[in-house]
Order: sequence, then C-alpha cells, then structure tokens
Amino acid sequence: MTEHCYRHKDVETLLHCGNCGKPICVRCTVQHPVGIRCPDCARSRPVAALDVTPLHYGLAVAAAAGIGLAGVVGIFYLSVALLPLGLAGYYLRWLALVGVGYLMGVGVSRTVGGKRGRGLQWIAGVAMAAVFLASASLAGLALDSMVGILALGAAVYIAVQQLRV
Repeated sequence: MTEHCYRHKDVETLLHCGNCGKPICVRCTVQHPVGIRCPDCARSRPVAALDVTPLHYGLAVAAAAGIGLAGVVGIFYLSVALLPLGLAGYYLRWLALVGVGYLMGVGVSRTVGGKRGRGLQWIAGVAMAAVFLASASLAGLALDSMVGILALGAAVYIAVQQLRV
C-alpha cells in the first residue's frame, strides 16, 4: 500500500513523522534531535521560562510588595540599632539595602516558579526603588547621598539580574 505525503499529495513516501505519524516526503522532512518530524511538529515552541502569564505578574507584584515591606521595616530597625555606630552604621544601612535587592530578586523568581522576563525585572526594580525611598525617608537618610544612590543602583542591579532573560 503506497502512501502520499500529507502536504504533497502527488509524492509517494514511506517516511512518517516520528511524533504524529503523518506520512511525509523527503522535502518535508525536518531533522530533529529525536528523529524526523513533519513541519508542523518541528515548529519551535516558546521557552517555558519566558512564558509569563498575568497570574505570574500578579504573584510577582504581591511578592515584591511583601519583600519590600519587610525590607523597609528591617532597614528601619537596623537604622535604629546602628545609630550609635555613627558613620559605620550609615554605610551598613545602605549595605542592607543591597541585601534586600538580592532577596527581592530571589523571592520574586521563586514565587513565579523561575520565570524570567522584562516585566518581572521591572517589577523587582521598581519595588527596590520604592524600598529605597521609603526606608530613606523613615530612617532620615539623605536621598541625594552618593552612597545611597550607589547602593540603590547595586540593589536594583542585583534584583534584576535574578530575573534576567
């Protein structure tokens, strides 16, 4: 019994797609790591880690808000505890902001199941800017301090790198 290619009805073939079993001719054959495929089965599929749904964005915002709130409270209490240290305490407060940046990136990434994308990076970055503004205003730190701006840059960079594509 002769079969004909499902795309080229006039071409006889003995080849079949290794995935769906459709008869395919040599022109339609696509080499795949696990055998030959028809053009339909060989089409590239989106990478699962980059397939971010609105639910993932909602979870990311919720995680960023929770981590951000915890970060602001932690930096505030750390500021009070480090007040007697003077200048060393001032720098340690900003170092704590960088630590919150790491926690923000890891927390958002784990909350969304390891998904990655620009939108998630924006959520983490904006959340870190909000943590910076809130913690600086609560702790009475200067917002235009060069050390503070550098700490903010480092915190945003670290948070965003955790969600990098």
